[in-house]
Amino acid sequence: MEWAADHLMKIPFFPYLDIPYCILMAVFLRENKDSIKFAVNYPIASLVILILYVQANVICVHILLGLPLVACLDGAYDTLSAVICWWLVFFCPGDLFFKAYQKIVPLQFAIRVICEARHARLVMIACQEGHQYYPNHLTIIILCGLVDGCSGRLMMSLDRKIREDCAAEGDGESELKQVSEVTKASLVLAVFYALIITGVAPISVNVGVLCGALFMVSLLLNNIILGRHDPFMPIQNVFWKVACSKHQKIE
Repeated sequence: MEWAADHLMKIPFFPYLDIPYCILMAVFLRENKDSIKFAVNYPIASLVILILYVQANVICVHILLGLPLVACLDGAYDTLSAVICWWLVFFCPGDLFFKAYQKIVPLQFAIRVICEARHARLVMIACQEGHQYYPNHLTIIILCGLVDGCSGRLMMSLDRKIREDCAAEGDGESELKQVSEVTKASLVLAVFYALIITGVAPISVNVGVLCGALFMVSLLLNNIILGRHDPFMPIQNVFWKVACSKHQKIE
Protein backbone atom coordinates (compact mmCIF):
# COMPACT_ATOMS: atom_id res chain seq x y z
CA MET A 1 0.00 0.00 0.00
CA GLU A 2 2.88 2.35 0.79
CA TRP A 3 4.29 1.72 -2.69
CA ALA A 4 1.02 2.66 -4.39
CA ALA A 5 0.59 5.70 -2.13
CA ASP A 6 4.11 6.95 -2.85
CA HIS A 7 3.60 6.61 -6.60
CA LEU A 8 0.27 8.44 -6.43
CA MET A 9 1.90 11.36 -4.64
CA LYS A 10 4.77 11.47 -7.16
CA ILE A 11 2.45 12.01 -10.12
CA PRO A 12 2.86 15.68 -11.15
CA PHE A 13 -0.30 17.73 -11.33
CA PHE A 14 0.64 19.01 -14.77
CA PRO A 15 -0.11 17.48 -17.17
CA TYR A 16 -1.46 14.21 -15.76
CA LEU A 17 -4.03 15.60 -13.31
CA ASP A 18 -4.68 19.18 -14.40
CA ILE A 19 -5.46 18.58 -18.08
CA PRO A 20 -8.16 15.92 -17.41
CA TYR A 21 -9.75 18.29 -14.87
CA CYS A 22 -9.73 21.16 -17.38
CA ILE A 23 -11.39 18.89 -19.95
CA LEU A 24 -14.03 17.77 -17.45
CA MET A 25 -14.86 21.35 -16.45
CA ALA A 26 -14.97 22.55 -20.06
CA VAL A 27 -17.33 19.70 -20.95
CA PHE A 28 -19.46 20.54 -17.90
CA LEU A 29 -19.84 24.11 -19.19
CA ARG A 30 -20.47 22.91 -22.74
CA GLU A 31 -23.28 20.56 -21.72
CA ASN A 32 -25.35 23.37 -20.26
CA LYS A 33 -28.09 24.82 -22.45
CA ASP A 34 -27.14 27.67 -24.81
CA SER A 35 -23.48 27.21 -23.85
CA ILE A 36 -22.29 27.51 -27.45
CA LYS A 37 -24.33 30.65 -27.97
CA PHE A 38 -22.88 32.18 -24.82
CA ALA A 39 -19.29 31.20 -25.74
CA VAL A 40 -19.65 32.69 -29.24
CA ASN A 41 -21.30 35.92 -28.05
CA TYR A 42 -19.17 36.33 -24.90
CA PRO A 43 -15.96 34.34 -25.42
CA ILE A 44 -13.95 36.17 -22.75
CA ALA A 45 -16.66 35.62 -20.13
CA SER A 46 -16.93 31.93 -21.07
CA LEU A 47 -13.16 31.45 -20.78
CA VAL A 48 -12.94 33.35 -17.49
CA ILE A 49 -15.66 31.15 -16.01
CA LEU A 50 -13.68 28.03 -16.90
CA ILE A 51 -10.50 29.51 -15.39
CA LEU A 52 -12.45 30.34 -12.22
CA TYR A 53 -13.58 26.71 -11.97
CA VAL A 54 -10.04 25.45 -12.55
CA GLN A 55 -8.59 27.82 -9.93
CA ALA A 56 -11.57 27.64 -7.56
CA ASN A 57 -9.74 25.71 -4.84
CA VAL A 58 -6.86 28.20 -4.62
CA ILE A 59 -9.22 31.20 -4.69
CA CYS A 60 -11.53 29.88 -1.96
CA VAL A 61 -8.81 28.63 0.40
CA HIS A 62 -6.78 31.83 0.04
CA ILE A 63 -9.86 33.93 0.80
CA LEU A 64 -10.42 31.80 3.90
CA LEU A 65 -6.81 32.18 5.08
CA GLY A 66 -6.47 35.82 4.03
CA LEU A 67 -3.73 35.08 1.49
CA PRO A 68 -3.15 36.93 -1.83
CA LEU A 69 -5.56 35.80 -4.54
CA VAL A 70 -2.91 36.50 -7.18
CA ALA A 71 -1.30 33.22 -6.10
CA CYS A 72 -3.84 31.41 -8.28
CA LEU A 73 -1.88 32.71 -11.28
CA ASP A 74 1.32 31.11 -9.98
CA GLY A 75 0.56 27.94 -11.93
CA ALA A 76 0.72 29.29 -15.48
CA TYR A 77 0.23 25.78 -16.86
CA ASP A 78 -3.22 25.58 -15.24
CA THR A 79 -4.42 28.69 -17.05
CA LEU A 80 -2.81 27.63 -20.33
CA SER A 81 -4.42 24.19 -20.06
CA ALA A 82 -7.80 25.80 -19.39
CA VAL A 83 -7.47 28.01 -22.48
CA ILE A 84 -6.53 25.08 -24.75
CA CYS A 85 -9.24 22.78 -23.36
CA TRP A 86 -11.84 25.54 -23.67
CA TRP A 87 -10.97 26.02 -27.35
CA LEU A 88 -11.00 22.28 -28.05
CA VAL A 89 -14.40 21.73 -26.37
CA PHE A 90 -16.13 24.81 -27.80
CA PHE A 91 -14.40 25.69 -31.06
CA CYS A 92 -12.55 22.63 -32.37
CA PRO A 93 -13.12 22.35 -36.18
CA GLY A 94 -16.02 20.01 -36.87
CA ASP A 95 -16.62 19.76 -33.12
CA LEU A 96 -14.40 16.67 -33.30
CA PHE A 97 -13.03 16.84 -29.77
CA PHE A 98 -16.40 17.11 -28.00
CA LYS A 99 -17.98 14.42 -30.18
CA ALA A 100 -15.04 12.08 -29.53
CA TYR A 101 -15.33 12.67 -25.79
CA GLN A 102 -19.04 11.87 -25.84
CA LYS A 103 -18.56 8.63 -27.81
CA ILE A 104 -15.53 7.20 -25.97
CA VAL A 105 -17.03 6.07 -22.67
CA PRO A 106 -13.77 4.57 -21.28
CA LEU A 107 -12.13 7.98 -21.79
CA GLN A 108 -14.91 9.67 -19.82
CA PHE A 109 -14.51 7.16 -16.99
CA ALA A 110 -10.71 7.51 -16.93
CA ILE A 111 -10.93 11.31 -16.77
CA ARG A 112 -13.42 11.18 -13.92
CA VAL A 113 -11.26 8.73 -11.94
CA ILE A 114 -8.21 10.94 -12.43
CA CYS A 115 -10.20 13.96 -11.28
CA GLU A 116 -11.30 12.13 -8.11
CA ALA A 117 -7.64 11.33 -7.31
CA ARG A 118 -6.77 14.98 -7.94
CA HIS A 119 -9.60 16.02 -5.63
CA ALA A 120 -8.23 13.84 -2.82
CA ARG A 121 -4.71 15.26 -3.20
CA LEU A 122 -5.87 18.89 -3.29
CA VAL A 123 -7.95 18.51 -0.13
CA MET A 124 -4.84 17.22 1.66
CA ILE A 125 -2.79 20.15 0.35
CA ALA A 126 -5.43 22.58 1.64
CA CYS A 127 -5.43 20.88 5.06
CA GLN A 128 -1.63 21.09 5.18
CA GLU A 129 -1.81 24.77 4.25
CA GLY A 130 -4.26 25.40 7.09
CA HIS A 131 -1.96 23.49 9.46
CA GLN A 132 1.00 25.59 8.29
CA TYR A 133 -0.66 28.87 9.34
CA TYR A 134 -2.64 27.50 12.29
CA PRO A 135 -0.72 24.48 13.65
CA ASN A 136 -2.88 21.76 15.22
CA HIS A 137 -6.03 23.89 14.98
CA LEU A 138 -8.45 21.17 13.94
CA THR A 139 -11.36 23.45 13.07
CA ILE A 140 -9.34 25.58 10.64
CA ILE A 141 -7.59 22.58 9.09
CA ILE A 142 -10.92 20.85 8.48
CA LEU A 143 -12.50 24.04 7.16
CA CYS A 144 -9.63 24.54 4.68
CA GLY A 145 -10.04 21.01 3.36
CA LEU A 146 -13.82 21.36 3.17
CA VAL A 147 -13.71 24.67 1.31
CA ASP A 148 -11.09 23.32 -1.10
CA GLY A 149 -13.14 20.21 -1.82
CA CYS A 150 -16.42 22.03 -2.48
CA SER A 151 -14.85 25.10 -4.14
CA GLY A 152 -16.25 24.12 -7.54
CA ARG A 153 -19.75 23.99 -6.09
CA LEU A 154 -19.26 27.36 -4.41
CA MET A 155 -18.04 28.82 -7.70
CA MET A 156 -21.33 27.81 -9.34
CA SER A 157 -23.04 30.69 -7.55
CA LEU A 158 -20.74 33.16 -9.32
CA ASP A 159 -21.20 31.21 -12.56
CA ARG A 160 -24.97 31.70 -12.35
CA LYS A 161 -24.51 35.44 -11.82
CA ILE A 162 -22.42 35.70 -14.99
CA ARG A 163 -24.16 33.25 -17.34
CA GLU A 164 -27.64 33.58 -15.85
CA ASP A 165 -29.98 31.32 -17.90
CA CYS A 166 -27.04 29.57 -19.58
CA ALA A 167 -25.76 28.22 -16.26
CA ALA A 168 -26.51 24.71 -15.04
CA GLU A 169 -30.14 24.37 -13.98
CA GLY A 170 -30.55 23.65 -10.29
CA ASP A 171 -26.82 23.98 -9.58
CA GLY A 172 -25.18 26.70 -7.59
CA GLU A 173 -28.33 28.32 -6.18
CA SER A 174 -26.97 27.87 -2.67
CA GLU A 175 -24.67 25.14 -1.44
CA LEU A 176 -25.75 25.96 2.12
CA LYS A 177 -29.44 25.35 1.33
CA GLN A 178 -28.88 21.95 -0.23
CA VAL A 179 -25.49 20.47 0.57
CA SER A 180 -24.19 18.35 -2.29
CA GLU A 181 -22.58 14.92 -2.13
CA VAL A 182 -19.24 16.49 -3.12
CA THR A 183 -19.32 18.79 -0.08
CA LYS A 184 -20.23 15.95 2.28
CA ALA A 185 -17.44 13.78 0.87
CA SER A 186 -14.99 16.68 1.18
CA LEU A 187 -15.95 17.07 4.83
CA VAL A 188 -15.23 13.39 5.44
CA LEU A 189 -11.85 13.74 3.72
CA ALA A 190 -11.02 16.92 5.60
CA VAL A 191 -11.74 15.35 9.00
CA PHE A 192 -9.74 12.23 8.08
CA TYR A 193 -6.78 14.28 6.82
CA ALA A 194 -6.86 16.59 9.86
CA LEU A 195 -6.54 13.57 12.15
CA ILE A 196 -3.54 12.38 10.12
CA ILE A 197 -1.81 15.78 10.07
CA THR A 198 -2.25 16.31 13.82
CA GLY A 199 -0.94 12.81 14.57
CA VAL A 200 -4.18 11.37 15.91
CA ALA A 201 -4.46 8.81 13.09
CA PRO A 202 -1.22 6.76 12.97
CA ILE A 203 -0.81 6.58 9.18
CA SER A 204 1.33 8.51 6.73
CA VAL A 205 0.09 11.41 4.61
CA ASN A 206 0.67 9.44 1.41
CA VAL A 207 -1.39 6.47 2.58
CA GLY A 208 -4.08 8.86 3.76
CA VAL A 209 -4.31 10.44 0.31
CA LEU A 210 -4.50 7.01 -1.31
CA CYS A 211 -7.36 6.06 1.02
CA GLY A 212 -9.03 9.37 0.19
CA ALA A 213 -8.67 8.75 -3.54
CA LEU A 214 -10.15 5.26 -3.20
CA PHE A 215 -13.01 6.72 -1.18
CA MET A 216 -13.78 9.29 -3.90
CA VAL A 217 -13.56 6.68 -6.66
CA SER A 218 -15.94 4.42 -4.71
CA LEU A 219 -18.46 7.29 -4.59
CA LEU A 220 -18.01 7.74 -8.34
CA LEU A 221 -18.71 4.05 -8.95
CA ASN A 222 -21.74 4.28 -6.66
CA ASN A 223 -23.13 7.12 -8.78
CA ILE A 224 -22.44 5.29 -12.04
CA ILE A 225 -24.05 2.05 -10.88
CA LEU A 226 -26.98 3.50 -8.92
CA GLY A 227 -27.38 6.82 -10.69
CA ARG A 228 -27.18 10.13 -8.81
CA HIS A 229 -27.66 8.46 -5.43
CA ASP A 230 -26.31 10.27 -2.37
CA PRO A 231 -24.93 7.61 0.01
CA PHE A 232 -24.78 10.16 2.84
CA MET A 233 -28.53 10.79 2.77
CA PRO A 234 -29.53 8.02 5.25
CA ILE A 235 -27.02 9.34 7.81
CA GLN A 236 -28.18 12.90 7.17
CA ASN A 237 -31.85 11.96 7.62
CA VAL A 238 -31.18 10.14 10.89
CA PHE A 239 -29.13 13.08 12.20
CA TRP A 240 -31.84 15.64 11.45
CA LYS A 241 -34.56 13.42 12.91
CA VAL A 242 -32.58 13.19 16.17
CA ALA A 243 -31.41 16.81 16.21
CA CYS A 244 -34.70 18.39 15.07
CA SER A 245 -37.23 15.78 16.16
CA LYS A 246 -39.77 18.41 17.31
CA HIS A 247 -40.06 20.02 13.90
CA GLN A 248 -40.98 18.66 10.50
CA LYS A 249 -39.74 20.12 7.20
CA ILE A 250 -42.13 22.88 6.11
CA GLU A 251 -43.08 22.83 2.44
